Amino acid sequence: MSAGWRLENKLEAGDSDLYVGQSPTSGFMQSACWCAFKKREGYEVTRLVYEVDSLRKGFAAILRYPFAGEAGFVLCPEGPVLPWEEFETTRDALRALTGLVREIPGSIGLRIEPHLPRPVPKVLRNWSDAPTDLTPSDTLLLDLSLCDDQILAQVAPKCRYNLRIADRHGIVVSSTKDMDVVHEFYDLLRDTSDRTGFFIEPFGFFINLFTTLFAAESAELLISRYQGKMLAAILVVYFGRRATYLYGASSSVDRHTMPVYPLHLAAIQEARKRGCVEYDLYGIDAAGRRDHLYAGITRFKRQWGGREERRIGARDYVFYDRVADLVIERLSHDDILESRLPNG
Repeated sequence: MSAGWRLENKLEAGDSDLYVGQSPTSGFMQSACWCAFKKREGYEVTRLVYEVDSLRKGFAAILRYPFAGEAGFVLCPEGPVLPWEEFETTRDALRALTGLVREIPGSIGLRIEPHLPRPVPKVLRNWSDAPTDLTPSDTLLLDLSLCDDQILAQVAPKCRYNLRIADRHGIVVSSTKDMDVVHEFYDLLRDTSDRTGFFIEPFGFFINLFTTLFAAESAELLISRYQGKMLAAILVVYFGRRATYLYGASSSVDRHTMPVYPLHLAAIQEARKRGCVEYDLYGIDAAGRRDHLYAGITRFKRQWGGREERRIGARDYVFYDRVADLVIERLSHDDILESRLPNG
């Protein structure tokens, strides 16, 4: 039996997206479009196909940010895509993948994040819990096989009430892929950040993000306007079986009009048109802690019903010998510097 990873060729990118897009354990961060965005952000991207006897059995898009002279982790967000129910195949694929990553100069380990439910599977027993996740490990998924009436039947009464309030106030929802709205959206995002304490990326990040995703028809910005003014907006990414609510922003004024609620209903309807089978509300505080940064948005998201999913989060395979070498090298460097400093 022959098995191994090989570089994806350009003609295979569409086939790989179809393969990845149908995997419940992966997501848009393994797509060709997201890889193109990360390249704009300065990352080195490698897309790999795993084959066993010429049959595709896996896929991995790995990312590395090239810090000059520095060491770091190679990342595989929302991946790799592997047959996790097949222990031996997955074990061999992971061993081969870490072997390839080890050959990358400066790499001290591989951080992966397949969307696997807890507990951690046996095949990852030699992988440690990463100090930070690449995507939210706890989330809420809505079943898009339901029609609008069925979805509305499972949402909280307050959610239905607020949808009616938005309708009574004449909130107008539209979708756009027009880059001219980026400044207006970013101003709204800063307003939200000031009010909630959430971190937001710099403006250039959203220029690169919107430029790449809009051109590929992989995302759209849904906007709620009241008397012509943008009051709320959400960025939704559509990939394979899943639509993902990635970013949201709302104004500090006219909040009584409830402009956020109809945005998600519009996103659900568009996701269904695109053939998605689930809508990912993307991140909740599953423990229900009142002081958690996600407390407010968790209360909002849970109004939509759906199914909570708690995942294993990011896992690290660390090249400990390299880490030890780096520590020794750094200590030696510090000793040399100290020896050259004048005595006080």
